[in-house]
Amino acid sequence: MTFSSPVRRNQLLSSPDRNIAATFLLDSRNNELNHRDALAAAQLEHDRVRQAAIRVYELHELQEEHKRIVAEERREEERLKAEAAVVAEEKRLRELKAKTVPRLPPEPAPQPPSPAKPEPTKTNGATQIKDVTPALDAKKPIVSPATGPASASATTASFTQTKPSNQFGTTQPASESLPQKSNGATIQSTAPAATTIPQPAVKSAAPTVQPVQSKSAPSIDRYSQIHQELKKLRKELQAQSKVAGSPLKGKLGAARREIRVAIGQLTGGKGANAQPINKITAALKEALEGRIPSPPIDVSLFVVDKREPVEGSPNNEATLPSLFIYLINICAKGIVSQFINEGGANPKAADPVGVFAAHIFSTKEFQWRGQSLVDILMAKYRIVCPVLFGHRGSDKTERGRMAIGWKKDGPSWITEQSHNDRMTGLGAGFASLSLRDFGKSSKKNPYPPTNYWRALAYIVNSPPNETSNTQYVVLRSMIQGHEQRFLNFYGNAALAALRLALIEFPKKAPQNATAAGSLAALADVLKTESGLILT
Repeated sequence: MTFSSPVRRNQLLSSPDRNIAATFLLDSRNNELNHRDALAAAQLEHDRVRQAAIRVYELHELQEEHKRIVAEERREEERLKAEAAVVAEEKRLRELKAKTVPRLPPEPAPQPPSPAKPEPTKTNGATQIKDVTPALDAKKPIVSPATGPASASATTASFTQTKPSNQFGTTQPASESLPQKSNGATIQSTAPAATTIPQPAVKSAAPTVQPVQSKSAPSIDRYSQIHQELKKLRKELQAQSKVAGSPLKGKLGAARREIRVAIGQLTGGKGANAQPINKITAALKEALEGRIPSPPIDVSLFVVDKREPVEGSPNNEATLPSLFIYLINICAKGIVSQFINEGGANPKAADPVGVFAAHIFSTKEFQWRGQSLVDILMAKYRIVCPVLFGHRGSDKTERGRMAIGWKKDGPSWITEQSHNDRMTGLGAGFASLSLRDFGKSSKKNPYPPTNYWRALAYIVNSPPNETSNTQYVVLRSMIQGHEQRFLNFYGNAALAALRLALIEFPKKAPQNATAAGSLAALADVLKTESGLILT
């Protein structure tokens, strides 16, 4: 380079590739303009690199988000497939539970005629006919409870063998009595057997079930009469309240509305119902004490049994103010309506209403001759839910629907779902009233648990050809949520009764009876939730 020519040096300096080096060697390399140009170039390069990095980062984030969404979609699809599989299996399980194979009739029934065949063979020819009748006549005093012409030893042996096999502790005698009566109506000789067989077992094992045979039928008819008497009383008082100058004018309707509103305010929670109960109690006391004058009425028209005066009872007279009976009737109607409206959608909502009903009818001031007026409430129940009192009928016929309390909406029947909701609320309400524990109370239970047992027996003792969907709906609501109280009252007897109601009774239903399948499934629910094993 030292010995290069000036032309060569000029070429090197003027070459574009040597511009930076050339400018670096210049004296003006450190001036402000060059520094600004260098800073600007560096800033541009920095921005370019930064933008490229941001683009790469955003692209990476989008890719990660895409992967996350795809993975989440895959998980959701797997979850939906699993849920669909569970629903399909559950549906299949319910269908299998709903399907039942009809059991064969018991073999011992056709066997009694067979032992009678060898006896006539002892004689031959014409003497066979002559010898048969004395043999039967001689055995009649011994085989009177039986239905066939078998020997005394055979009948007594079969009698003693079949009797214990059909007993569930202390509950089965009650459950056997009603089917035997209904099934024995076709043959005269079976009727005495149906009445004589359960008697010793009922006396020794379950004395509380005796009213099922002795007092059930009169009570059912009497409740219908009480309901008619209450209708007459309502019409008479309403007519009197429209007369000018009557003390009932304006006050009858006001008291009725106040009670209805107060009953509608009943809810769960300790102390939450104090105010509405106080309002109802005040209205009843006002009518009972005569502060609102009303004509007296014979109270025996509104109770099932005949009552005599009881020493120390606040109301021993034969009559009470008619306004008081009318308001008790309004309370009963409100209780039933609340059971239907609230208990149908939520059976647990029936419990505070049952507590209120037990409180009102156990109050000594509102009793007559030492006993409650709960028959007024039961007369209402008898009309709206007859299956609790032993009535049966088909859900498919007009007459059957009338017999089981299927309500009409104008000229037509209400829908099946509405009917089932009504029956659910009424069943839960009946259990909430009849399974109240008064063990720690000084008051007397107005509707003891024996009535629950009786209603349960009425339903489960129905013959297979007389069962209805309504019975299964009512029975399920009677048991669900109330099984522990039932067990507390009856112990092992209640366990046997629950086994009969939830395991055996659904088998009587037709294959397409959905309510029977729901009742049978309740046994599995109780096993899962409370550990109650019935199978």
